[in-house]
Amino acid sequence: MSVSFLCEGCGREIVSAVDPQDASGACPDCGRAFALRADGPIVQSRLLTRCLRCGLDRLYTQKDFSKRAGLWVFVVAAALSVPTWGLSLLAATLIDLGLYYALGDATLCYGCGSVHRGFRSNPVHGPFDIHAQEAVDRRPRTA
Repeated sequence: MSVSFLCEGCGREIVSAVDPQDASGACPDCGRAFALRADGPIVQSRLLTRCLRCGLDRLYTQKDFSKRAGLWVFVVAAALSVPTWGLSLLAATLIDLGLYYALGDATLCYGCGSVHRGFRSNPVHGPFDIHAQEAVDRRPRTA
């Protein structure tokens, strides 16, 4: 089980293993300290009810796959679609379908964006909902 998030000081991605005995650490680049809210019941049951980074209970699930890598699969397939008469698009679709069933889910926090991996799926957390995101995100918006 792990949690990954961006350092508030330098913006570097930090991946931290979940350990209830040692729930603190520091960024390797800037040294800024952080703490995880990893208490015993969550770790024992492996069922998330709130974010281990910020404590917010608004979480959602998605496939644990890089969106950038998935986009590149289809960019390459589209570039090769003319010489392969579109068969590369079929191949990319089959690759995408295989990855969908092979990869597990990750749970993300609406508030801080932390990614929780290795936890059991909580039926309370559904897929991303823009209305829930807007309810949590209170930053001023411009038109």
